[in-house]
Amino acid sequence: MAKRKAEPYPEPILSLMTAKSAVLFKAHTFAALSLPEVVGPLWVTAAEYEERLAPLLEALGHELEAAVHRISGASCYQKAGNLTRAANLYRAALSGPLREETRREVTQMLSDCLRQLTQATLGAADPPKNATPAQT
Repeated sequence: MAKRKAEPYPEPILSLMTAKSAVLFKAHTFAALSLPEVVGPLWVTAAEYEERLAPLLEALGHELEAAVHRISGASCYQKAGNLTRAANLYRAALSGPLREETRREVTQMLSDCLRQLTQATLGAADPPKNATPAQT
C-alpha cells in the first residue's frame, strides 16, 4: 500500500490536543499532590481524548503519532485503574508502526498491565500462560 503524505493538523484536532494537554497537566499536578479522588477522573478524561485523537491522526497520515496517542491513552487508563481498556489500547498501539525500542517498551507495559488485571480480577500472582502480550 502506498504511503500517504501526512496532512497538517486541522483546527478541530488542534483544539482536541490543547484540551487533552490541559487535562493531562491537571492530572499530573493532582497526582503529585496525592489527591486520588480528583486525579482518577482526570486520567480517564485524558485517556478519552487520546482515544479520540488516535484515529483522527491516523486518517491524516500521522500513523506513528496515532500510536503514541494510543500508548498515552493506555497509560492514563492504567493509572485510573481501567486495566481492560488500557490493555486494549496497548494492543492497538502495538498493531501500528513503532520503533523497535518503543515496541519492546510497550510490550512490557502491556505485560505489566495484564499482570495487574489478573491480580485485580482473579487475585492471582501471574497471568495465565495464554495471556501473553502481542507477538512482535
